Amino acid sequence: MYGAILGDMIGSPYEFDKGKKTKDFPMFIEESHFTDDSVMTIAVADALLGVTAEAPDGVICEDIISSLHRWGRKYPHAGYGGRFRNWLRSGDREPYGSYGNGSAMRVSSVGWLYDTIEETRRIARLTAQVTHNHPEGIKGAEATASAIFLARTGSSKEEIRDYIIREFEYDLSRTCDEIRPQYHHIVSCQQTVPEAVTAFLEGTDFEDVIRTAVSLGGDCDTLTCIAGSIAEAFFGVPILYEAECKARLPEDMLTVMSRFDEARGRTEGNHDEFLVGNSVIEDAIEKFYAEQSLEKLTAVLESIRQRMHEDGHFMIPVIMPQAAVDMFDIEHVSVGDTVTSEEDLHFKMHHLETDDGRQWLVAFTSQEEFEKGESASIISDFIESVMKGCREMEEAGIIINPWGHNFLLTKELINLILEADKPDNHIYFEVGDITKMKVDAIVNAANKSLLGGGGVDGAIHRAAGIGLTNECRELGGCETGEARITGGWLLPAKYVIHTVGPRYREGNPKCEQLLYNCYWNSLELAKEHDLHTIAFPAISTGAYRYPKQEAAAIALRAVSGWLSANPDYGMAVIMVCRNNEMRQYYQNVIDACAPGRE
Repeated sequence: MYGAILGDMIGSPYEFDKGKKTKDFPMFIEESHFTDDSVMTIAVADALLGVTAEAPDGVICEDIISSLHRWGRKYPHAGYGGRFRNWLRSGDREPYGSYGNGSAMRVSSVGWLYDTIEETRRIARLTAQVTHNHPEGIKGAEATASAIFLARTGSSKEEIRDYIIREFEYDLSRTCDEIRPQYHHIVSCQQTVPEAVTAFLEGTDFEDVIRTAVSLGGDCDTLTCIAGSIAEAFFGVPILYEAECKARLPEDMLTVMSRFDEARGRTEGNHDEFLVGNSVIEDAIEKFYAEQSLEKLTAVLESIRQRMHEDGHFMIPVIMPQAAVDMFDIEHVSVGDTVTSEEDLHFKMHHLETDDGRQWLVAFTSQEEFEKGESASIISDFIESVMKGCREMEEAGIIINPWGHNFLLTKELINLILEADKPDNHIYFEVGDITKMKVDAIVNAANKSLLGGGGVDGAIHRAAGIGLTNECRELGGCETGEARITGGWLLPAKYVIHTVGPRYREGNPKCEQLLYNCYWNSLELAKEHDLHTIAFPAISTGAYRYPKQEAAAIALRAVSGWLSANPDYGMAVIMVCRNNEMRQYYQNVIDACAPGRE
């Protein structure tokens, strides 16, 4: 639900196109507060947390109606639509045929609380039909809850998109750039939910989804509430954004949020699988206490690195919202756009000061370690994310398990852990499908238009979806030997680097240099964007008919030359071969360079 409520808070100041339809705006300002979207999201969750899915539909509906009325009376001036406001004031318990987007904006908890898509859709229908019993109102709630369920259970963006199109017949063919110019304040489900889903599909992370949704304009608190609810399930919510959300909610809403967290296994009331395995860190710290040697110190760092690779979490205590209000004027604090924001850290997260006056971020490896000291509100986040965020802050580092045998993880030690994972310069060879490569960037053997074609080019565009083609269109083409970069869209790779290989002309010396440039310039572009894993196809060896053996030799000369010129960068290069024949051409080049050959 954090994603939905954050979407509401962040979008509310920019409703009615006040954001000027741009992604460039401050995420939190004085006017960033919850509205009716958040109140009703809480109301639905409060009702569902008190009744089981096995209860009869009528019982569930009655509980939802009562909760909507109760929370509506608590917050009568939250900005409700006219018909819903009249429904609240009258005490009516009958639906009024609405197809407004209110049914979709309040449904996010449903996507998290149930074990099957069928159960999720059934409960979503019930949450809608108590007021929004028009087929479009019900469909909007079902589609939103379904997208959340699919996102949190591991479905890809392409699978989510296909399901929404197939099951709900929403038009998701338009891009946000196509939606934005004519989009205005519309409150219907059928003209809000598809746009919100599209913003999610185009977003590269949680924040980018929020910014994209706000940039569409219109009823953007509700639009962004819906998009944010799906984005949370797919990307997660940055730790400091979650803390910001808590700091801006009243105590009664926080109580429901805490119950909701417990119901989905995010608090001490349930087993947290992301903490399982952290005992290896605790054991290493214990041994370091017994013998403070370089060997034991290295073991502690290696245990943290191991858990980082296993997607382990740290528990991070955050200051309770009222304490934050007492210390700072929250309404005038603007949160930065990454976890490196100083303002967030200073008033959002607990710190400890050591005798030498240094301030430390606090982290715990387990519930048991946390319970040894004072209580606090807890957020769980990936160890890698916590370390990367801390690395840019002004604090000295992280104090792990301060109430017991603690460990001072300084920024220098954090850097050692993170730098140890930087890959060595290396070339790998793999027979397979480049569109399936989970790397920082794959390279596309493009044509000059960059708008797709045959072979690898067409396969990459098909796998990435229409968003890639639309982004490429904005680049205005690319000359032979040069390179351009775009997002990866629906691909596993984060980015696509497009380079245009030469058409082979026998005896033309420019061909060799241009092909060499394709590899070199692609690697340079990857370095500019701090990318460290890149996959190349055999450029120009398809329709452009470059002899494969010659192309393999040029490719390896260019790549090895770049790696030699950048010995400390840390680049893993994967030469992806369509078949074993191409792999052999590369092997021939390697064999020809082997020591002892004449």
